[in-house]
Amino acid sequence: MHAPVLDYLLSTLRAHRAAGTVHPEAAQGMEAYMLHVIRLADQRAITGPEALVAANKAFNGALGLPHLQEARREPR
Repeated sequence: MHAPVLDYLLSTLRAHRAAGTVHPEAAQGMEAYMLHVIRLADQRAITGPEALVAANKAFNGALGLPHLQEARREPR
């Protein structure tokens, strides 16, 4: 069983993605990574502290990326 803080980080990342405060594609990729970390922690392939460090870096990495505007064709 993994630590509840991993679920908290995952739900917070999902909330940021839903609110539009994080790049959606980056958040989706980091969410998949965090789910993988949680699976590894559940299988005891990595320790709890290792899982926490990895999930925290993924969370901060997703939030640290700048939100880029879509490429649009605007009249000059």
